[in-house]
Amino acid sequence: MSEKLDKIGADRDRAKEKRDLWDARYKELCQKYIQQENTEIHEMVRAQNLTPDQLAAVLKALQGGMFPSPAAMPGAGAPDTLSGRGNNTSEIKEDEQDEV
Repeated sequence: MSEKLDKIGADRDRAKEKRDLWDARYKELCQKYIQQENTEIHEMVRAQNLTPDQLAAVLKALQGGMFPSPAAMPGAGAPDTLSGRGNNTSEIKEDEQDEV
């Protein structure tokens, strides 16, 4: 191959490696975000001493329009993590070990 082609190929390979690292980091951050979000929701429910039935009633009332929509509340709008949501608990367990 030509020298130019070799250089471009090497640059392309390095860029792919960096992309793969950033993709992995993005997925890891999405998992941490979801985990923290779930922890905070759990703490809020526990702080109110809600039973599962009471929580279900509150959520049903929310869906029925008895409360303002969360999207209309101040501070609404979390980062787009839905596309990165997976149910990979092994990543969560690894993150917990790193934080300990």
